[in-house]
Amino acid sequence: MDKTEKYYCNACKYFTDDQSNMNKHKKSNKHMTIMHKKNLNNDKIIKKVKILNCIYCDKIFVNNSAKWKHEQKCNTYNNASTNNANVMNNINNMTTNNGSMNDGNLKDVIELIVKNKDNEIAEYRNLIKELVSCNKNVTEASNKTADVATKSMSILKYATVNMNDAPPLTEINKKEAISILGYRGEDENLSNEQQEYENEMYVQSVIAHYINKNLVNFLSVMIAAYFRKPEDDVKKMSSVWAVDVARLSFIIMSTISKDGEKEWRSDKTGKLFTSMVIKPMLSALDGILKAYIKYKEKMHTKKNLTIDDMNKIMTLRQGCVDLAKDIRYQRLEKPLLKTVAPSFQFDDYLKK
Repeated sequence: MDKTEKYYCNACKYFTDDQSNMNKHKKSNKHMTIMHKKNLNNDKIIKKVKILNCIYCDKIFVNNSAKWKHEQKCNTYNNASTNNANVMNNINNMTTNNGSMNDGNLKDVIELIVKNKDNEIAEYRNLIKELVSCNKNVTEASNKTADVATKSMSILKYATVNMNDAPPLTEINKKEAISILGYRGEDENLSNEQQEYENEMYVQSVIAHYINKNLVNFLSVMIAAYFRKPEDDVKKMSSVWAVDVARLSFIIMSTISKDGEKEWRSDKTGKLFTSMVIKPMLSALDGILKAYIKYKEKMHTKKNLTIDDMNKIMTLRQGCVDLAKDIRYQRLEKPLLKTVAPSFQFDDYLKK
């Protein structure tokens, strides 16, 4: 094996040149405990890696990023040590054979020591400046978080005092979800042929938006239209507001007892809005897609279709399968929440 390569266990941070040592390590209690606890796989955790050495000390790394970060700190301390060693060498060179030193050399030694200490102090000052800068960034981030919390509490207090007539938001049922989606494929007022046509047109439209990566925008417009009807008194009747769009922070009028008591509650990351609106809506859309796939599978055996028709159906069917998978793995929920949040923004004019 190349001397710059070692067997490396990423779970235990263990290195070895010998594969037999790694085989023993894999059977050790420490390794097996960590693997079991973190549900890891040996094939992915243990591998042969190129070893990277710090240019200032003997520490080793397996990636350039960690090595570079270490060297920035290691360099400062090693520079100080190197400078001290250089000073001592210069002092030794200035001494006479009997170990004594004349007045001129003594003055040079003092100046050399002072200069070296000045360099050390300058290096430590730079290090302190970097630490102060990092601390400042952390403080600013903390202050921003505090400002958001203060703003959220301020709006929550305002809503509690002035907007208590708003109805509580409840988890939307299937009928409401179908209404939000604008789906008419199950409309009882339509004939079977009309329902089939509506179903076909709707699924084609949804999949076209999905393929063109516009489905999130398409669905967010539907949600906003359902909760922000032009004829409604939004200030009085809205059950949900976004108090900080960037951080997806909402306030929601919620039922707090079986007797129908209600109050405004903070929904800091949009989890409540997602569970009550977005998830049920996507679940309804998933049902529409699955029903369409099942229907099309039956149609294959009942109609004489051309090759072109078959290709169109297969393309549409594959789009349905892919979209259903994205819904199942919750890949649309966060993007949809981000896109729809601005439609619920709590504008300043509401306080006037």
